[in-house]
Formats: sequence, structure tokens, C-alpha cells
Amino acid sequence: MKQYYIYLGTQTHKSSKGIYGMRISADGKLEEEPQLLMQQPSPTYFYVSREHDFLYAVSEPGEEEKGLICVYAIDPKTNGLSLHSKKVAAGRGLCHIEMDEAERYAVVTCYEEATIQVYPVDTHRKLMPMFCLRRHIGSGPVSERQEKAHAHSAVFTKDGAYVVICDLGMDTLALYQMNEETGKLHRAIGMNVTMPPGSGPRHMVMSPDGKYAYVACELSSEIAVLAYEKETGFTLTERVSTLSPEFPSDRNYPAAIRITQDGRYLYVSNRGEDSIALFKVNPQNGHISLKNTYSTRGWYPRDFILTRDERLLIAVNQLSDNMVIFRREPETGELTLTDEKTIVNAPVALIEGSK
Repeated sequence: MKQYYIYLGTQTHKSSKGIYGMRISADGKLEEEPQLLMQQPSPTYFYVSREHDFLYAVSEPGEEEKGLICVYAIDPKTNGLSLHSKKVAAGRGLCHIEMDEAERYAVVTCYEEATIQVYPVDTHRKLMPMFCLRRHIGSGPVSERQEKAHAHSAVFTKDGAYVVICDLGMDTLALYQMNEETGKLHRAIGMNVTMPPGSGPRHMVMSPDGKYAYVACELSSEIAVLAYEKETGFTLTERVSTLSPEFPSDRNYPAAIRITQDGRYLYVSNRGEDSIALFKVNPQNGHISLKNTYSTRGWYPRDFILTRDERLLIAVNQLSDNMVIFRREPETGELTLTDEKTIVNAPVALIEGSK
């Protein structure tokens, strides 16, 4: 019977040690306690290669510690990990990693120092020394969170024309063009998007056809919908609350955002309401409408994923040390709880392993 193997990243300030692995049954049950695979300081975001043979993990350790990028080879039979390559980052902890379509460059973001760093990857999947660094300077109206720039994530447009950086501190989507030969990032002059003041853009996904972008705005509890064209860039077309109507937006902070492979449904996690919100996407204009919210039965769901077959949605609650698993109905997008378990301390990142 089919199983899902999931990698789990944790903050390691207390009892957790790094990257754990866990098996989930086809009917959405956790089959065993998470097993420690690799000790790494606070691995808080993952990327798995297209062939599912390498796991990239970035560290967000203590305030005075530098970030770390680790590449692990994945055993195709056991999903076990072995360290393949690592680099100490240029500055403090990292919060996100993305790769270009050819997987020749790792683009990592540093929240605290507002930097975007590019590391070439050689033909043997070894990380090379950092080749490019860009730093943002700016601020926003929410003084306790936007006292300076805070680069939070990087996303490539589907056509490969731009790298889009969500900067929470500046309320900006910063657009760069990458030199395919070197990995160097060049500002796309005149293409930056000024987001609504105090919105705090955190993470972004694009529709499968590349025509629309959806940005989880951490400080305003909204999803910003933008239309995209290569020549003109992004245009904000809609802002929609991520919350149930009765929940106050000033006590909530959206985190992860995912879209289905057919582009029909969008999901976002709410830290505060402690829920997963489901939206239906209008294929004509990319606009979204809230269908439902589902309790994560814990506190502060920092990350969730859809399995590759999109039959399950798995979420972890950072402050209550538990995970929830939902079965997903593909036609309606609706979720049904199948399991809830206390796991390890401070779970913050998820990604599916090899096939």
C-alpha cells in the first residue's frame, strides 16, 4: 500500500535536533514517531530536487549565528539522508530557499539582514561559493515588524523572466532578472510592485499557467491577487481576507500558501485563528473566494504541504508541537481530518521525500 515519506524541519532552541523523517499511510495516518535523520541547527525551509534525489535545507539559528545551507543526498529506497555539501551563509539565519528551473542556482533569503544570496550548484550537486548578494534597504508603517527591510522568500515566474522577492519590511515585491550563465541578479528597473502599506508580503505562489500570483500578506491577513505579463510585470487586482469573518485580523499572521496543480484551489495557513483557509479560484480572472476554514487543532501552523498526488494536506503547529493530517477531496478541495498527533518540539517545515 502507498506510503508518504515526509521530511520535518524544527527549531532547535529547545529539545529538537534538526531534520526528522516520518511515514504517513495512504489513508492519512502517522505510522510511526518522527525519526531524527540529521542534526542541523533550526532547519526552517526545504527544497527537494525535481528527481527527488537531493534535499536542500536552510538554517535559521540564533541571533548571532550565521545561516547554513545543507544539501543531502536522498536514499531512494529508505529516504535516509547523507550530507552531500554545505555552505555557511553570508550573514545570519536564512528563512527560504528556491532554485531556478535548471536547478543550477540556489537562491536563499535572509530575513534579518534583508539579503538575497545566490549559490551556484555544480554538476555533482555540490554548492559552490556564493556568487551574488543583494541587500534591501527600506521600511514600512508597522514599526515593530517593519523597522527595516526583511526579505522573506524568492519565487521564479513560470516563464523564468524574473525572480520575485517578497519583502515583508518594505511592503514590496522586488523583481530581479537572473543571468543564466552566472546566476547574478540584476534589478528589473521599474518593475517592483509597491504593496498596500502595512500588508507585509511573506510568501507567493503562481498559478500553473503563470498568469496570476497569490501573495500571503502576513501583517494584514490577506491574500493579494496579481495579474502577470512578462512585458509589464505584476498588477494588483484583488485583496481578500484569509480569515473567517468573525476573527480579528490584528491577531493573525498568515504563513504558508499553496495552490493545486490544476489551479482551481488555493490554501493558506493562519497563525492566530490557527486554521487552514480554502479558496476557490476563478479561472477567468484569477480572483478567489473563501470556501471554508479548518482548525489545525493546535497553535501557530507555520507550514503545511499538499502531497504530490494532492490526496493529503499535512500541517504542523509550531507552538503546540503537533501535526494534523487531512484527506483532500479533489473535486471540491474540501478537507477531512484523518489524524492529529503530538510529535517533536517546534515543528516548522515540511516537504515530501522520494517517490
